[in-house]
Amino acid sequence: MARAERALLGLSAVFCLSLLCNSSPVPAFAQGREEAIRQMQTGLNFLKAGKNEEALKAFERAHQLDPAMLEALNNIGRIYADRGDNETAVKYFKKALNIEPLYVPALSNLGLTLYTSGKPEDAIHPWRLCLKEDKDNPTIHYYLANALRDAAEKADRETRDSFLREAREHYNTSIRLDPSNAAAFSGLGVVDLEEGRLTDARRSIMKSLQLRPQSSYSYFNLGLIEERQGNKAAAIKAFESSLKFESDEKYKGETRNRIEQLKTGRAARVAAGSAANAGSVQPDQDSLNELRARADLALKKNNYKEAVKGYEMLVAAGVSDPVLYSNFGLCLSSTGQLAKAIEAYRKAILISPSGFTEAQYNLGMALRRSGDNVSAEAAFRKAIEDARRAGKTCPAAHNMLGVILRERESLKEAAESFRLAILQSGGSLAIAHFNLALLLEKTEKSRDAVSEYRAYLKTSPNGQNARVARDRLMKLTGSPTGSSN
Repeated sequence: MARAERALLGLSAVFCLSLLCNSSPVPAFAQGREEAIRQMQTGLNFLKAGKNEEALKAFERAHQLDPAMLEALNNIGRIYADRGDNETAVKYFKKALNIEPLYVPALSNLGLTLYTSGKPEDAIHPWRLCLKEDKDNPTIHYYLANALRDAAEKADRETRDSFLREAREHYNTSIRLDPSNAAAFSGLGVVDLEEGRLTDARRSIMKSLQLRPQSSYSYFNLGLIEERQGNKAAAIKAFESSLKFESDEKYKGETRNRIEQLKTGRAARVAAGSAANAGSVQPDQDSLNELRARADLALKKNNYKEAVKGYEMLVAAGVSDPVLYSNFGLCLSSTGQLAKAIEAYRKAILISPSGFTEAQYNLGMALRRSGDNVSAEAAFRKAIEDARRAGKTCPAAHNMLGVILRERESLKEAAESFRLAILQSGGSLAIAHFNLALLLEKTEKSRDAVSEYRAYLKTSPNGQNARVARDRLMKLTGSPTGSSN
């Protein structure tokens, strides 16, 4: 997570706990409701005692007894989020929201989980929905402002300006509702700094420091303001104050590097690939280039674990390049880290406003492997759209879209997708022939299926599905080659 995200979030990131109430839309005749309520209360008592494992078991029993109990679903998600298992937490928050789409505790927690997972752009929508139900909640206004500001860093110019304007509105609303919110003043100062209003930025940061004098983050931003205004001595003093209150070694290293740059006119150098030094100083551009070359070479050699290490260091150093994130996602996916791969692909797409066909396709593959066919379908369709806008084609995306459509019995659409894959690849995408053959058999078009199985074997005689294709031809024609003899 970026410095800004971590520092701001740490001031007021609190997951919403659901207490027992009468607001759940549960039918009066729901069996097990009374026992579910008792289990909920037991879980809450365990939470108060700091016994999270016991609390989780009680909430899970409540959910089993009453699957529509919103409070149980939210609290299960909250415990998984506290553990750092964001993927499972999101699943439970979404289960609650499938029952009641405007259930504020789950919306708030979903936004917070997505934000802390490094997905500020995904956190925007649930927090906006929160404010429809709870428009005077200063914390939600503050959270939403953070997400908008951080998403602006990766957006195209027009979207960036719009996000920053909206972030300013929500910071100001949060301050109006809670004038003691030092973090909101600090966040507002960052937006002012981003937009070049240095006088306003200084005013907001100084108010934040007045309310919270030991904020390393506010002092760091004060240093950035002084540095931009050419006040070298004042900038060094502000960064040194930030260093005094900073507890995170990574951010200490970043601050020391700023001070070094101001005092000597050059950044401290770190050897490319040196994990020991990477946490304390910021690499210079030559080191980053060397590290990138090594990571890319490891990827070409299919040495995915080594490539992951290099890309992780580049991301930690703040390198923001869509191809880097896409390659990083490919390596993460290849080492079984699907959740992280999905995040990397999404970042690659986010910072590619004109579209990124390959990243969209790879995102779809990772989502499908993780069992999320709905999102995978959307990614494959977007890959096809991005390719079309660029005057290109993406037969592999048409093939995978066909697979998903076939699985949900949309056979006509599936056949069309497979045929487009074959057409766009010039017949070289063997798997599309095989998939179309399976579908044609299902629709009792055996003669056409034989033709497609034969086309598959001609293109890929030793392919992964070659044995199955020959078996099907034997059954349909009496010959493993589909010969009429």
